[in-house]
Amino acid sequence: MTPLHQVASEGSSPPAAATLQVTRTALTWTGPAPSSDVLDIEIDGTRVWSTRLPAATRRGRRRLEWPRALRPHVGGRGAVTLRDQSDGTVVAEGVYAFGAAPGETALADIASAGLVVDKWGKLVPAASASLHRALIDGLDAVLADLADAGFAASITGGTLLGAVRSGEILERDDDADLMVYLGECHPADVSAASYEIERALVARGHRLIRHSDAHLQILVGAAGAHVDVFLGFHHLDVYHQPIAVRGRFERDRILPFGTVELHGREYPAVADPEGWLELCYGPGWRTPDPSFRFHTPSSTRRRFENWFGVYDLNRHFWEEAAKRPAARPAWRADVDALLAEGATTERVIDLGCGRGESAVRLAEAGRRVLAVDYALAAVDAVERRAHPRVRACRLNLADRRAVLGLAIDECSQDGPVDILLSDVLAYLTRGVRTNVFTLLRTVLGRGGVAIASVPVNPSIRYDHHRPDTWHLPISWMRSEAEPYGLGIGVLGHEYRQTSSGRRLIATVAIRRRVPAAADRAVPDPEEWNR
Repeated sequence: MTPLHQVASEGSSPPAAATLQVTRTALTWTGPAPSSDVLDIEIDGTRVWSTRLPAATRRGRRRLEWPRALRPHVGGRGAVTLRDQSDGTVVAEGVYAFGAAPGETALADIASAGLVVDKWGKLVPAASASLHRALIDGLDAVLADLADAGFAASITGGTLLGAVRSGEILERDDDADLMVYLGECHPADVSAASYEIERALVARGHRLIRHSDAHLQILVGAAGAHVDVFLGFHHLDVYHQPIAVRGRFERDRILPFGTVELHGREYPAVADPEGWLELCYGPGWRTPDPSFRFHTPSSTRRRFENWFGVYDLNRHFWEEAAKRPAARPAWRADVDALLAEGATTERVIDLGCGRGESAVRLAEAGRRVLAVDYALAAVDAVERRAHPRVRACRLNLADRRAVLGLAIDECSQDGPVDILLSDVLAYLTRGVRTNVFTLLRTVLGRGGVAIASVPVNPSIRYDHHRPDTWHLPISWMRSEAEPYGLGIGVLGHEYRQTSSGRRLIATVAIRRRVPAAADRAVPDPEEWNR
């Protein structure tokens, strides 16, 4: 790959590096401005992050806060180097030494594992030649299957940018992008087309994640490799391509598709690729910027989110949590409560199953279990257990269509089904909980019971971006569940250790048409100021 910067020419004397002060919250230094406004941040010589140069104070001091994805890992010992992205010169360097809990993933572990903070602020595997080969092979496969299903597609986004700039995938890109053009159509028709595309790709053996009704992610090849499929269309003479592209771009600048070269192969592209790149990235699209972030106008964001939904809220948080066995403890008491309340029920849905510990306990007690989770890492962990009475599947509770599909499947089977919601409901948005209550109303009609456990007091470490710090008082749950004909009986309260500290947990039984008087005589400590 061609490097993004050139080493300082022989014989030149780069300026001396400034001393970097490293704290758990930020990096600070004082020194002259580098030649470019983009920095690469290295841990022990390995790049883990790129960002814009922060503004300096009057005295030339600069402060750079750790990105959110790295903050939980600022621990251990190591060296930090800030490097000018354009020419590779060292801007500042320093060392750090912080305490780290046993087993904690520290900064040095992040670097040695080859993880980087991507343009969306997530920790992902760094791009590599093998990943790029997997992306090219994935592009070929998805393009062929889309064509076979009758959909015209072209490369787009960063993949088109790399093709036009250098004929290669961008050095630090970790995905590939395709666009299916639908012509002039209503947003409702775009949603319908996305499900038609999903069915066609699944039928051809692809595994995918739905981000919205206009954005699908197709998993390909190596771990972490994926091809994003975006739906482009004209509506009222304006071109739209979620997640961020909207503006005047005439149809004859899209069709007929032309071709561009990428890694020595010809790929379809819009008729005016340079015009599309300016619409997407702005007039400076030719200049490499590894710190680039989309700044989508709020009007465009609202339009796309209201038209097509947002189905992947907090997905990366739960994917990471599912990879850490101790992140979410499996509570045996919830399994015992379900076995006691649903003593004669054979089938159980473990909704939010995590790594499958509770599902296996239920199976060992004689139940047939459908283990369901939002995170693919969790589903994969359950499948590796290979228990004959446990079947795993991925379900996004934010996708009402998928939730209703599960409800229909369950209602087609004989007998009642119980549902385990262990440490789940509090971590969903209110809108997503309505989908859960719709599911419960549908599948509990034949005598089944749902057992749910929720933290009812706020976490002392509350963080809006960490859903495991959220809480759900019983009174809120009752008011939300009542319109669905669901009754909630409190089984008890106890303090439990959670991934966000010690929390007061309520365990409840949820049934169809159960009167409120069914609550047991247990003091309700929701109002305790703890």
